[in-house]
Amino acid sequence: MTEKTYVLEGLCCPNCATKIDEKVKQVPEVKQATVDFRNTRLTLEYEGDESALFETIAGIVQSVDEDIIVKAC
Repeated sequence: MTEKTYVLEGLCCPNCATKIDEKVKQVPEVKQATVDFRNTRLTLEYEGDESALFETIAGIVQSVDEDIIVKAC
């Protein structure tokens, strides 16, 4: 299992953080996910290909709020 943290640049709404958290946890490769609203971070434990997972996560974030940009730490 691999752990990765992403910056959610532009995350300014606790409601959006909750939505992202709930949707990311539904991705089969994700074993654990936590969105830290205060620090605008998404931390994942996952299995599989990171680049494919990044595209999935970025798509989820964009579906919640198109102004949020996902960046690797």
